[in-house]
Amino acid sequence: MIGRASKAAALLSGLATLTLAVIISFDVLMRYFFNRPQLLVDEVAPFLLLLVIFGAAAQTFRVGGHVRVDLVTSHLRPAARAGLRAVNLAIGIVFLAVVIWVTTQSALTAFRYGRVSAVLLYPLWVPMLLIPAGLLLMVLCMAGTLRRQLIAALGPRAGRDEVPPSLEVG
Repeated sequence: MIGRASKAAALLSGLATLTLAVIISFDVLMRYFFNRPQLLVDEVAPFLLLLVIFGAAAQTFRVGGHVRVDLVTSHLRPAARAGLRAVNLAIGIVFLAVVIWVTTQSALTAFRYGRVSAVLLYPLWVPMLLIPAGLLLMVLCMAGTLRRQLIAALGPRAGRDEVPPSLEVG
């Protein structure tokens, strides 16, 4: 279920990237050739960018597409790498939980005060929820990886190493 949700969010992220390219190109065309800037683009593009970033975060983590620096870990024993990965995943989950809490509170504040966008007047809390929603999906993926990593780190000596990316559907 988490795998399907992360794939769907990544697909939406890809569609948002395509939409950004089209609407920004349209805005440039209208602004410089017809002297008719499109306010819609200035208002919608930042929130589509949020979808691009936070919508694809979980799937990027699941497929192992995140940036890593292996200068230190490549020289460690497999068992030490497994333990270090488990600790790093736990720290990452705690950090993301704090960010999720803060951004959710910000979106709830925007909802309570009825904040709307300047031009189109849509409620700002809707796009603001993209940040905690995308990060929550990433935390769920990280928690699954942490569970698998702990099983590997505490299991038989031969299997103690970093677990590969989780590509299963469920």
